[in-house]
Amino acid sequence: MPVFLRLSTIIDTLNRRIGQATVWLILGCVLLSALTATLRYLLDWGSNAMIEGQWFMFGLVFLLCAPWTLLERGHVRVDILYTHLPPRGQVWVDLIGSLLFLLPVCVLIVWDSWGWFLLSFHQDEASFNPGGLWWWPMKLAIPVAFVLLALQGVSEAIKGAAMLMGLIPLPNAPVGH
Repeated sequence: MPVFLRLSTIIDTLNRRIGQATVWLILGCVLLSALTATLRYLLDWGSNAMIEGQWFMFGLVFLLCAPWTLLERGHVRVDILYTHLPPRGQVWVDLIGSLLFLLPVCVLIVWDSWGWFLLSFHQDEASFNPGGLWWWPMKLAIPVAFVLLALQGVSEAIKGAAMLMGLIPLPNAPVGH
């Protein structure tokens, strides 16, 4: 189990660093949005690449910060029963949820989006808008992000199993309390 816990630490560190770096795209998106609006209203000049750049940056933040959000237990929980379970019960729910739902969905999305990316890349797919951006880099971000999310799911499962075996401490209080 120590090897798996070390792997979990490596995955956690990778996703934390990617998330912390990616979050800076929010500032880039805000600045690019302000620049786009300023140029449009002051100089009556616009750029499809600038508008699409904003969309792409927002998409990258959403995709690449999801694993970090999972690591920090920041995803929204709506299960009324979950919040009333003891810590050990919550760990079981998280472990089963990761293995039965998160990981299979991630694998399916990676499998499906990889072909979509390859087709886009081989066609050198770009925006239909004049001066727009290539689309294949953004399509590559989808399978990459879901691989990272799956890896984080594996990390969470490892930590959950270690908690249930008493190798690492359980959370102190139920989530939501």
